[in-house]
Amino acid sequence: MLNISIIVLFSFILVYSNIIILNEETLILICFITFCMIAFNKLKSTVSKDFEKSSNMVEAAVSKSLLELINSSESVFIYKNIFKKITLNLESLKTHFITFGIISSKALPKYIIKRAETTYPKRLIFSERLENQTSKLLALLLNYKLTQITNIQNFYTHDCKIATFLCINKITLREYIKIL
Repeated sequence: MLNISIIVLFSFILVYSNIIILNEETLILICFITFCMIAFNKLKSTVSKDFEKSSNMVEAAVSKSLLELINSSESVFIYKNIFKKITLNLESLKTHFITFGIISSKALPKYIIKRAETTYPKRLIFSERLENQTSKLLALLLNYKLTQITNIQNFYTHDCKIATFLCINKITLREYIKIL
């Protein structure tokens, strides 16, 4: 920095030689320049500390944002690779699913025929057994009812001796004889 005494001496020489005219504006300019120099000399440590503090804060914020940007770009790159793998896996799954569908559609009629061949004979055998058993049951029930009817008819004709039953018996006997 220039020495103040040299500046003052140089100013007097310029004013004395009428190079610089001292009027109100020039005096205000000189006062402003001296104020700035004095303020700079007296406040430079405080202002520099404030500027350093602000620059450190800005530097920390920039470094933090750079780290976040690096981390986010790394995570984007990782997710991009994961999504590429997922799409490849989905494409291979699609091909496997298509081949499975083709193979199963070709094998489905054979499977249905084989299943029908195993289940229908069993069902038919079951229905045949059921039919035989129901016919036996119906025959037994019919036999039982007929024996009850004949027992009741014998009771009414021989034991009770009701005239209407005796007459019906004779009519049916005559009908049987005519048929023969």
